[in-house]
Amino acid sequence: MKKKVGILINSTRVSKQINDLLQLSLKSDNYEITTLIVNNIDKNDENIISQIFLHIIRRDLLKFLSATVFKIICKIESFAIKRLRKFSTFYDKHELFENQYEVINVKPLLSKRGFEYTYEKSDIEKIKNAKLDLLIRAGSGILKGEILTVCPNGIISFHHADNDINRGGPPGFWEVYERNPRTGFIIQRLKEELDGGDVLYKGFVATSWYYSLNLAKLYEISNPFFHSVIDDITSGKPSPSVKKKSPYSFPLYSTPSVSQSLVYLMKTTIFFFRKSLRKISGKSYRWGVAYQFVDSWQDVALWRSTKIPNPKNRFLADPFVIYRNGEHYCFVEDYDYAIKKGKISVYKITSGSNKDLGVALIEDFHLSYPYLFEFDDELYMCPETTEKCEIRIYKCVDFPLKWVFHKTIMRDVSAADTTIFPYGDKWWIFTNLDKSLVKDYGSQLHIFYGTDPFTENWTPHYKNPVIFDSLKARNGGLITEEDVIYRAYQRQGFDMYGEGVGVAKINTLTTSEYSEEVIFENVPSFFKNIKGTHTYNFDGGLLVFDYCEIAKIKNGLKTPKLD
Repeated sequence: MKKKVGILINSTRVSKQINDLLQLSLKSDNYEITTLIVNNIDKNDENIISQIFLHIIRRDLLKFLSATVFKIICKIESFAIKRLRKFSTFYDKHELFENQYEVINVKPLLSKRGFEYTYEKSDIEKIKNAKLDLLIRAGSGILKGEILTVCPNGIISFHHADNDINRGGPPGFWEVYERNPRTGFIIQRLKEELDGGDVLYKGFVATSWYYSLNLAKLYEISNPFFHSVIDDITSGKPSPSVKKKSPYSFPLYSTPSVSQSLVYLMKTTIFFFRKSLRKISGKSYRWGVAYQFVDSWQDVALWRSTKIPNPKNRFLADPFVIYRNGEHYCFVEDYDYAIKKGKISVYKITSGSNKDLGVALIEDFHLSYPYLFEFDDELYMCPETTEKCEIRIYKCVDFPLKWVFHKTIMRDVSAADTTIFPYGDKWWIFTNLDKSLVKDYGSQLHIFYGTDPFTENWTPHYKNPVIFDSLKARNGGLITEEDVIYRAYQRQGFDMYGEGVGVAKINTLTTSEYSEEVIFENVPSFFKNIKGTHTYNFDGGLLVFDYCEIAKIKNGLKTPKLD
């Protein structure tokens, strides 16, 4: 039988995020949300004056003004977010009908300032009689008292911030205000003490440039993982491991003051005009590829590298090098601005020159990240084919320019920058999945394993996603030295795709465990006007990497935002 789960809300008219969670629960074989526990709170609805008066009493006049200014900012930004197709319904409200769920009305006892909720014994008994296995907090203030233990599996809740550096609220705001490169979220089991809950899951997404957009992305990406945690808890699996706590040394954040709201408006406005001015002037981010001959990929001074000139109205990125027949060949994404599509081209690189050999692979959909691997003395390529919602393998039949489609190894999957390699007695896939329809490929690293590179029976890793962090999840290449494997990874910045690159040594790779050790990270400054780098590969004494700079695009063709 499915476990019974209840959800604690302040109204049957709920946000899109709560409604989405309810819809996700319908797909579960382990639990169902059967009960709505609705907080009935006196709102003094006689008139607006009484509402304002109550708000001032509970807070104070200055905090009331701060909250008002912040609400105005949110209202303005809501008009902007509704114009984005992905998030046009983000602020929608959904009515839950009582015939769909058991409804338990409760009346919480509020603390003097209205932040803490406790419940009468009679309300606790109502909830107990529902015989729920788990309760979800999707509304209310800070819960205190017997409500925390009313269900065998307790109460779990979202906190949309990294609780190690950001406690309080509003969710997703202070990361934008402080220009942090990532915004965190946690899923926790609540306890009596404030911020003392057990953290069951933690993840990070790249911070967007204004608050409402950042919040929308954060909710959309994290919501499926709330469902996954509930599914695991109710499945009978071992309880999720509790994350280690660390001393909290930052302030308790709250609604920004009037002055902080004005500073935020100024920062955001300046940022917007800079983006707009760059667009108007025809300048944009343009990627390129560089290389350097070195004995070791760790013994390099990147400023000495040689750039491969970008072809007219195109750019090169995602370089992968292979040493064959005494020569170095570099496979790259070759993006054409005019048709907004990439193909795979090949360059022959010597100590004194680089030569464009031509196109190795082209399709009617976008190609990038031409990852190369060998199996049974044959050479294969696994390029990024996100647009097809597949992971595809191509076989080389005449090196380096003739390749044919070999097999689709994973279908109906939104995957980027897939890396395939053997380790131990298995073949492994490292890939970046998006389960949110937001096209966020920079936050999650997923691992799968199988018997050979062409099987269609790939088993997901027990701890997927093994990394949920926009600073190191996305793949940027693979370097092998004897029995040691290094994973190059991308670092996403504040409103910046591919801000930097790092290399991590894989220490543990089993079906149930994964660990890696960061060897180095690089937020680039090795070329003039450089803004980013995200791919790093090495073979046969040749290091290849890409870089990003702001440049004027000829013929008015502009660089698209890459996923």
